[in-house]
Amino acid sequence: MNSSILIQLNQQILSSKNGVIPCFWILTFILSVHFAIGQGTIDYELGKYGSVEIILKEDLSVLKELLETPGIYLDHSARENHYSLVLNKKGFEVLKSSGYSFKHMPQRKSNLSTLSIDEIKNLSYKSNCMPAMDFYPSYEAYEQMMFDFQSSYPELCEVINIGTLDSERKIWVARIGSSLKEPERKPNFFYTSTMHGDEIVGYVFMLQLIDYLLCNYGSDEQVDHLVDNLNIYINPLANPDGTYRGGNHTVESSSRLNNSFVDLNRNFPDPKGGNNPDERVTQEETQIFMDFANAVKIHMSCNLHGGIELVNYPWDTFSERHADDEWFERISRDYADTVQSNSPEGYFIAFNNGITNGHDWVEIEGGRQDYHTFFKRGREVTLEVSDTKRLDAVLLPEFWEYNKKALLNYMQEASYGLSGKLTDCFSGDAVFAEVVVRGYDKQNSSVFSDPESGQYFRYLNAGNYEISYMAAGYDTITELITVLDKSTTVYDVNLCPSDMVNTEDNLFSKLSVWLSGNKILFDGLQGLDNFDYTIFDYYGRKLSFGKLDDISIDIPIGLSTGNYVIRLGNKEHFKNYRFFYNR
Repeated sequence: MNSSILIQLNQQILSSKNGVIPCFWILTFILSVHFAIGQGTIDYELGKYGSVEIILKEDLSVLKELLETPGIYLDHSARENHYSLVLNKKGFEVLKSSGYSFKHMPQRKSNLSTLSIDEIKNLSYKSNCMPAMDFYPSYEAYEQMMFDFQSSYPELCEVINIGTLDSERKIWVARIGSSLKEPERKPNFFYTSTMHGDEIVGYVFMLQLIDYLLCNYGSDEQVDHLVDNLNIYINPLANPDGTYRGGNHTVESSSRLNNSFVDLNRNFPDPKGGNNPDERVTQEETQIFMDFANAVKIHMSCNLHGGIELVNYPWDTFSERHADDEWFERISRDYADTVQSNSPEGYFIAFNNGITNGHDWVEIEGGRQDYHTFFKRGREVTLEVSDTKRLDAVLLPEFWEYNKKALLNYMQEASYGLSGKLTDCFSGDAVFAEVVVRGYDKQNSSVFSDPESGQYFRYLNAGNYEISYMAAGYDTITELITVLDKSTTVYDVNLCPSDMVNTEDNLFSKLSVWLSGNKILFDGLQGLDNFDYTIFDYYGRKLSFGKLDDISIDIPIGLSTGNYVIRLGNKEHFKNYRFFYNR
């Protein structure tokens, strides 16, 4: 207790008659003690963690006004009856001078047992899998654990440094798959955790998950399916400077913010708020993850946080629903239901029994979820795994068991839906094209094929969809495709150039093509009789092909009435001719 307050109180007792203190002096004393302790705690937390959390019960317009101030961030763990804000030192000074009343939420004291790599190695192992982690690793132990995953399972795991911070700490990603050396037609899935450095439960979950996938491959059917059918990327720690603010040996002083006192989950480009919605420069961590997203096309992902228990799905920034809102709600509901069936009553039940649309919860700008979903055309949700951000280490095994099955099932969703390969109908080369669901897609919900492989992935609920494949210089192909629940529908498409002649001379200038009965006739074949021909339907499917060594070609048997394309030429010179066949 503040010694000056004690001295002041003693003086009042001595000067009062019969040692009786008037009521107003007692009230003054209580308020003074409360103020001194409260201010001391806030000052202490700003020094130790670089931030402080407060509760504000004001109109939403007040909240928006304060959030325009750099250094004041809306905590996504806000409940319906109050707003939770995280402030750095400058932000708190602004709040104090604003005149708004607030309540300080002191950091919960937790038992955050942090082990070194030597202490971890001394733990007893009952199998190839490491024991349940009832500790947090030191930074050096974390790095060594990642290296050990790679050295123990070199055919299944590659550890990648996707960026080094000014602090010399690194952003590590474990890449897991059964075909690391040869790229395959697989979706790219990404788990990442702890971009808020004090939300550390997911950090341990991701280390456990890496180990679980690696040590159970070959003996667990679901793990085999995931490792064989996905390119898996897992980043356990997205904000190492925040988590190890107090030094590499401890997470006791872990902070939400990075070394520049910036909330990384408000620092990404926003579809509504622009490139720097928080009015802070793009942080080094943000740039690293943006570079990673540019280098690796992530099709489905999940970002782990803490402070509440639920799945939050897009959009955070738009009130309008995403085109895939029903799909997002279904996979979120599946996660919550699975967790609830593997945990005690009362866990993971916030808002709509464990799920919420982001904007319905509270609007934010600059989040990574909307960045990945809008700008990179992926599908990402935010997973909040614990009401307590800095959970007692002894409880980590229990929470891991609550979530393990749901984490695996969420990954499995990335192997379902519609996929295929888009190629040039003549050369067979990959085509970069947009895949659009007619009458359905909006606000960047369509997807693109990979320009190098031509592969595309589109997640959809079960149903019938009219899908258009569109590429510059190619005819658009539209097809009615049925997508089944919990299944993979593969649909490859050959796209044909739009009346494109790939030659600079007049090879085809004297050639005439027409249809007569069941034959395609040619005139002016001189110089072309060593060329190939290929007949396609209007969906780009190859129907027949051969050498162009006569003045006519037979129509393929069984051809139905409709429009078709015949391509004449070779890889250097070719031309497409359209014709209508009436059976």
